[in-house]
Amino acid sequence: MERFERNAVATPVVRDGEVHATHDQSINHCPPGKVRVKNMSVSVAAVMVLLLLLAACGNAGQISTTSGNTDGVFPHKIVVGGLASLTGPVTGDFAPIYQGVKAYFDMVNADGGVYGRKIDFAYPMDDQSDPSLDSQLARTLVDQDHVFAVVGVATPSFTGAGYLASNNVPTFGLDVNPNSQWSAGPSLFGEDGSYQSFTAPQLQAAYLAEKLGARNVGVIALDVTQSQQGCQGAINAFKRYGVNLAYENLGIPLTATGLHAAVTKMAADHVDMVVSCMDLSANISLSSIMSQDGLSRVSQLWYNGYDRQALQKYPSQMNGVYFLLLNAPFEAASLYPGKYPGLDEFIAMMKKYEPGKLPSEPALTGWVNADLFVKGLRMAGKNLSRTRLVSAINRLTSYTADGILSPVDWRVSHGPNTSPYNCTSFIQARSGRFVPVFTTPPSVFSCFPPKPPVHGPIHRIVPLPVGVPPLLSGP
Repeated sequence: MERFERNAVATPVVRDGEVHATHDQSINHCPPGKVRVKNMSVSVAAVMVLLLLLAACGNAGQISTTSGNTDGVFPHKIVVGGLASLTGPVTGDFAPIYQGVKAYFDMVNADGGVYGRKIDFAYPMDDQSDPSLDSQLARTLVDQDHVFAVVGVATPSFTGAGYLASNNVPTFGLDVNPNSQWSAGPSLFGEDGSYQSFTAPQLQAAYLAEKLGARNVGVIALDVTQSQQGCQGAINAFKRYGVNLAYENLGIPLTATGLHAAVTKMAADHVDMVVSCMDLSANISLSSIMSQDGLSRVSQLWYNGYDRQALQKYPSQMNGVYFLLLNAPFEAASLYPGKYPGLDEFIAMMKKYEPGKLPSEPALTGWVNADLFVKGLRMAGKNLSRTRLVSAINRLTSYTADGILSPVDWRVSHGPNTSPYNCTSFIQARSGRFVPVFTTPPSVFSCFPPKPPVHGPIHRIVPLPVGVPPLLSGP
């Protein structure tokens, strides 16, 4: 990796849409390349290409330190910050995370806070979807703002992860990065675990193919690393468990041109199930072309698109499509009142503190981040420090955010060790609604062996482990 000279420079800090000048003594100088995109629609995958080119810059020069163990802790408040893409080309996938964080903190503060300390969400930073700025803002939160924790990280490239980890700053956010940034240390907490494996066979995809009786499966992805890696687990599962992989195309251009040719080839290969790791707009185009070319009865599994607004806008293109979630779907709250109390509370508090904002996956992630942080605060006790908080959370064995998540065992979720849980909720779009399918009553979740079987087929799921929602109360 190219090394860049480190000098003192003036750097911009963005807070609530305003630009402030700060002086940072340890910013990494990087080549020009920052791109601002305005007044146009850009797919998440297209943006990822740019971010991959810039990400190395933001990860340079981390130095471990143990100072600041009680930064941000005052007798009557705890000062925290956030780090999300509020502006830039892909804000819809990331910006709503602060809605969930704020709603949760408002709820806690209205009840007096934690041990008499209210939570001051003072520094909700905007990295503008820029990896270099993300790294700079992580340093600003630690070195200038002296926050105790960073709650609500949602950005395409979390290049500030290493610096936050090296300073033992408790950090909570959306784990979407394929370069294992969230695995930088035990103080980083992705919403459903901080370790990702893109090559481990994805049992869920093979199970769905078997349940649907698919004989010839096709896999399609955009020509970017994130999209391609998203499909690799499904490909490996199909090969291991005897599902015929009749068509594989991981090279669709970012503009989603070439889909007509891809659909024609899938028809010739008699594909009866398609797995897509493309972004929502490309998936909508794919579904439309399949319908036009007589493949409307082919089953589809999308790894992007569980969105109520999208379903309202594209009901015909999304009808019948399957999705995989690691959390309980929003629909569980109305289908099973009181069985998923964390989800019920999230929806109620969003209405109260974020009126007019529809529940979304990013907002739910923010809520879960804040819940885990507050639970850690209560476990750490009145004599609060970063070390005590991190240690407390990493003792949790079955964290579910009160029924929202498939359980997370934080003793092992920072690395590749085996967790006793491997659970998913299967969702299908039907007549303009999302419906849980292939459930394991009384749960909307279905669970699989923690270690993938050596070979297939996968005839059935395993019994629900103890602690898998629904819950009457939970951690």
